[in-house]
Amino acid sequence: MARLAVSGGGIAGMAAALAAARSGHEITLFSGRDAPPLVGGLQLAPNGWAALTTLGVADSAAAASLRLNDIMVRALDSGSTLIQLPLHEAYASFDRAALASCLSDALAAQPSVTRKSLNLEHIHQPGETVCLVTDDGASAEFDGLVAADGASGPGRRHVAPSASQIGATGRVAMRAQVPLATLPAHFALPTSNLWLGRGVHVVHYPIGHMLNLVVTMPAERTGPGWQHQMLPAGTPLAVLAGSDITWVKTPLPPAGTAGCWRRGSVVLAGEAAHSMPPHLAQGAGQGLQDAACLQGWLAAGDDMDAAFSGYARTRAGDVARIVRKADMSGRIMGLSGPAAHLRDIALNLGGARLMQSWLAEVWAADPSLA
Repeated sequence: MARLAVSGGGIAGMAAALAAARSGHEITLFSGRDAPPLVGGLQLAPNGWAALTTLGVADSAAAASLRLNDIMVRALDSGSTLIQLPLHEAYASFDRAALASCLSDALAAQPSVTRKSLNLEHIHQPGETVCLVTDDGASAEFDGLVAADGASGPGRRHVAPSASQIGATGRVAMRAQVPLATLPAHFALPTSNLWLGRGVHVVHYPIGHMLNLVVTMPAERTGPGWQHQMLPAGTPLAVLAGSDITWVKTPLPPAGTAGCWRRGSVVLAGEAAHSMPPHLAQGAGQGLQDAACLQGWLAAGDDMDAAFSGYARTRAGDVARIVRKADMSGRIMGLSGPAAHLRDIALNLGGARLMQSWLAEVWAADPSLA
């Protein structure tokens, strides 16, 4: 049994800690101080569910989520349906905090896991072990560290310092949650909706009693009254342009990976390893797949060096392809003018088969989970 540390109290960090514990190791999870509450919604595709099954939390997650029946792609101005993709495999929406709660409960049931509400201040590798210094001045040595503490966290700075400076894309996600009881009944249907047009794309789906709503758009177009320009009158989205809805602006970082996922006895996971654009709803799913892949490698034997090497090699290649496809999807969704018109024609002609083909690689589970 190895003594492993995991940094990061979000979904990726808790999933990594659970994976390492299920592999038979003694785990200390440094979840940070005063972590902001997890808010908003997320969608989990078949690959994410495969990871949850590997981690042993699929049943509790299913009870905390809403199974979605299809994905609808529509033209923002006309309201016409471009694609309707039935979802035959597991695909669901979550309140982000509900998924985190499932992972937290699973961790609490693992006697080999110790949780500490501390931040890592310094990572040092004097030899085959890793020495961690926390913000209370204490230090401890571990056989390895799984750093899932975000793109600007100490893990990424230690493993891939050249990739730690995250710029901006010039695009933002405007996020809101609206009580379904205040909206027309069709907003509560178990459907993931994607609207395209005007150089923006709008995603909405129900989570519990709320509608989760995200508008992705150029940052310079978020001035006063942007809602009425991007959620036009005469479409079903016009009801979402009301002044009573509170929006939160989130700048979108560039798509990419850390390049290097491992340095000695430290490996990266989650957003510390990859900046996943939201355009294919893969942020949480890829973090969960990181954890499930790690579990497989850690359970394969007692050689920690081989396990970390195999994990980093496998996930770096798989994630890079998904990041590129997510970035390309965002560029296609953000088209405007004649280019957007041609896009809509192609989507309408290609239909569900075109979309299924595009998503097949994204939704496929990591081969190591099979």
